Amino acid sequence: MSADVTTPFADRTIPVPRTDNRMDRVFDWLGERLNPILVKETRQALKSRQFVLTFGLLLIAAWGWSLIGLVMMEVDGGYSQSGPAMFVGYYCILAAAVGVFVPFGAFRSLASEQEERTYELLSITGLSPRQIVSGKLGSAVVQVAIYTSAIAPCLAFTYMLRGISMPTILFVVVYAVLGALGLSVIGLLVGTLTGEKHWQVLLSVVLIVGLLIVFFIGIGITSNLVFDGDYMFGDDEFWMVMGMLLTAYLTYFALVFYAAVAQITFVSDNRSTRLRVIMLIQHACLIAWFGYIYFTVEVMDEEILYGLVSCMAFHWAVMGALMIGEWPELSMRVKRGLPQSFLGRAVLTWFNPGPGTGYMFACCGLIAACVTTCVMLLIGMASGLGGSTSSTDMEKIFAFSVLAPAYVIAYMGISLIFVRFLRRFTQGTLFVAALIQVLLITAGTAGPFVVESIVDSGGFGGYSLLQITNPFWSSAHIAEGGTMPLEAPVLLTVVPLTALIVFVLNLPGILHEVRHVRIAKPVRVAEEDEQLAAETKPHEPVQISPWDVQ
Repeated sequence: MSADVTTPFADRTIPVPRTDNRMDRVFDWLGERLNPILVKETRQALKSRQFVLTFGLLLIAAWGWSLIGLVMMEVDGGYSQSGPAMFVGYYCILAAAVGVFVPFGAFRSLASEQEERTYELLSITGLSPRQIVSGKLGSAVVQVAIYTSAIAPCLAFTYMLRGISMPTILFVVVYAVLGALGLSVIGLLVGTLTGEKHWQVLLSVVLIVGLLIVFFIGIGITSNLVFDGDYMFGDDEFWMVMGMLLTAYLTYFALVFYAAVAQITFVSDNRSTRLRVIMLIQHACLIAWFGYIYFTVEVMDEEILYGLVSCMAFHWAVMGALMIGEWPELSMRVKRGLPQSFLGRAVLTWFNPGPGTGYMFACCGLIAACVTTCVMLLIGMASGLGGSTSSTDMEKIFAFSVLAPAYVIAYMGISLIFVRFLRRFTQGTLFVAALIQVLLITAGTAGPFVVESIVDSGGFGGYSLLQITNPFWSSAHIAEGGTMPLEAPVLLTVVPLTALIVFVLNLPGILHEVRHVRIAKPVRVAEEDEQLAAETKPHEPVQISPWDVQ
């Protein structure tokens, strides 16, 4: 039937076209549930002058390099193996975009929030610090994906020029993307370190220099891999090393990410427990990988164990230098989440914030690494899986496993004493504590050389007990040579004894932090938590019988 012409126009209903596109509904659903910081940062980044300039330069550079490459190949392009040279050129263009501009943009996105004091507006919203950091990191992921997709046809074109395999192309692209994301999360962490503009300028210069250094190192590694590394893909040891590097990448990525989250978390919250759990996971991964290598690889048995102890000493020295800079007093909010059972307090207390618990946590990690190394050596000798190790080599490994952790415990404990002393006059930070430990190790390493240069103007001789404060030369002196050095008894007595004395001096501070007990929530806080939980997850009625109306 036709429409009634007498019906007023205002009374007619205009049908709204209904969209049945499933993709539109999916994108609408995703848009409602995506991180709002991700949406905001992505929109700002894609509309910014920096993105337009970088993307335009990337396309121009790729086009220009294509023309230059075709001119250089001349008529022999179809017969010569010019793929590797062209690929390295395209990789330099991609690495400059995703390895320099994207990480620096991530740094500026969070640093500008600190400089312009707009982070306070974000902190009063319902967004958690983890959502803020992950949203800004997600914007970097989108930019890396756009730059990579723009240069990907050029990278694939090099395969047709011969001389390079498709696995090599895919491998380089994957590690370039992973490297860009790792540098981006480091840029976010650097952006949270300070809110003062002059310090931000200094950090910007340091970050740019660091990114350029990594850029040139990446070009060198890629060139070697592209020109000479095709044979590596069939080597089992190559993939074992790649597995170790990937494990280290994932664990340190998580550590840096949650360190950035902790930096922007409010002061009264627990910033340490999650980071210490990741440190423990890294410890377990190191033990697992070195154990697997020791029991499967039939060469360099002693070097593997020396490498395990050295990596553990370095890992816990760095982590401990940061943990001893934490504030010793716990807020009421943190105390409400402390373990209260005997087993929980005995095991989980060391995951609580505080310099004393952090120092104890690092010491336990070092001692556990020393014991694990010795157990691996004994199991390998008893079963024959670890190769042949002489009694002298076994003594040297035991000595090294005692001396290297003892140096770390001693220097870290002395740094903690200095930090506690400085806190009487000023409020120290994590980086002040790390700087103190670096200065102490530098003085202990360079001091003996200065004394020897003054006493003996003829030059430096061999190792002497004057170098006992030098942790690097002393530990290497124990490991090198075919027999135990003459200074070994003195080193294995003085250094562990010094570490024990320093530990005892720090014991009162450790006991003070261990005495913290769990407190009950105030009534008002409990009511607010219950109300927030009810709003987040409303109560659903339960149907008791089939006749209940829902």
